[in-house]
Amino acid sequence: MRTQATEPSRWQLRWDLASTHVLLWLAHPSEDKVLRPEVHLFLADRYGRLARHHQRLGHARRALVLNQKAEEHCRLGGGNEPPPAVAMAMPVPRPRVLVDAVARPRPWGPDDAA
Repeated sequence: MRTQATEPSRWQLRWDLASTHVLLWLAHPSEDKVLRPEVHLFLADRYGRLARHHQRLGHARRALVLNQKAEEHCRLGGGNEPPPAVAMAMPVPRPRVLVDAVARPRPWGPDDAA
């Protein structure tokens, strides 16, 4: 049985980047529109993973260029700032209501006056 690797393959990363760029080209955001932060964070993740892949292969120059692209998209997407801390609490659950929902015959019988 084959297990899935934790890191996507090089071709899967390249496909993710290429398809995202094609979708962005089709959507062609204008000068006054900016990309959503989620798109930049997705691109930052993919460029970072591809940079780590090239670093493992020993391609330091390519890894450096991809890492710079990842950092730029990370900055445009909002960076690595943690989300604001919020005190959250769940309400106390209500007690269970036991219902005896069983169909029983009526004591007076069916209405046959049709």
